[in-house]
Amino acid sequence: MAERSFFYQTWKEQVSLAGRQPGIFFYGEQAIYLRRLLSEVAAEAEKGGPGFKTHLFFLFDSDWESILEEARSRDLFFSGSYKVIVVYFPEADEADQQAADRTYRQLVASYEKEIEYYFDQPSEGVSIFIVYPGRLKKGNKILDFFSRLKSRKPDKLQLVEMRTPREPELLAWIQQEVKKRRQRISPQAAARLLEVVGPELVSLSQEIEKLSLYAGERDLVSEEDILTVCAFQKTFDRFAIEEALESGSLEEALNITERFLSEQPEPNEILSFFSTISRYVLSLAQARFELDRKQVPLKEIFKRLRPQLDEGWSLFDRKFEAFKNCLMVFSQEELHALVRELGRVDTKLKSTDLEAGILIESFLVRFFELRDKKIKS
Repeated sequence: MAERSFFYQTWKEQVSLAGRQPGIFFYGEQAIYLRRLLSEVAAEAEKGGPGFKTHLFFLFDSDWESILEEARSRDLFFSGSYKVIVVYFPEADEADQQAADRTYRQLVASYEKEIEYYFDQPSEGVSIFIVYPGRLKKGNKILDFFSRLKSRKPDKLQLVEMRTPREPELLAWIQQEVKKRRQRISPQAAARLLEVVGPELVSLSQEIEKLSLYAGERDLVSEEDILTVCAFQKTFDRFAIEEALESGSLEEALNITERFLSEQPEPNEILSFFSTISRYVLSLAQARFELDRKQVPLKEIFKRLRPQLDEGWSLFDRKFEAFKNCLMVFSQEELHALVRELGRVDTKLKSTDLEAGILIESFLVRFFELRDKKIKS
């Protein structure tokens, strides 16, 4: 009887088919874990010889025409490696039953023929990984389209559902991840970690990294370590609130804030949420100062403020343009006034019993009042 493969071994094997599999459509609650898995596989490939070059595309930013053009283009400087194009759908609200079908209409429907034509004759040495970070049920138009495409071209496209593994598999994976760091974790501690953090693999990976650093030279990660390091955190979308400040609307920012506060977060979590808003406004103020007083080129300032974004990515260009458009709305004096207001709100959040929602929402109203008034004028 063949030995049963764990989910992480199966997924890694599927990702490692890069360059030999023209296309794979990944979807499911754990699909976002592909980012981390792909980085790990790419690092291992480099150690064994020519690796693969990845190109990232986000469908809220790029269309299929530019993605397929990249798939067909020859990369003269990387002829010894193969190319992996990773296409990310935007994350959808699981509670919104129509989100997937809306995404299909907006991002797939008008490109069906181009996608089908590409997979008729896919480029050699190129893999396209298409990632939908969420559940898709039979009948969802996105899943139906890629299922039909797979049935017509079974040797060109595969479908992989990255479901949340069962508890025994998650506990085995935790043990494996800790072992990679040359440490151990007891079954009781692994169960405690899963209880505290939850089953989302990206979050678990981050917490395991923190635990490993905290344990230091000790080879055993204990339950006490977990209770110290992995305090339960209510989640909020840091990118969503930044996007709202940058190019969204007051209504959008207030909705994000309301959803976060409805989870009844702890005081430290509220401060973390507000610090996300603060960091963005402070980055605008710093950029305005350097641009006006020191004459530093804006792109140079932006690259220093957003070191995680690589120039050359389509995401870099989009975020840079959005940041620039938002920055140019404000004068240096207006940004200084907003920074002073941030300080007042921060002090009140930490030292008074005033309702956090009122304080944060009042600041957001002031920010958008200035931003939108200037845009209209």
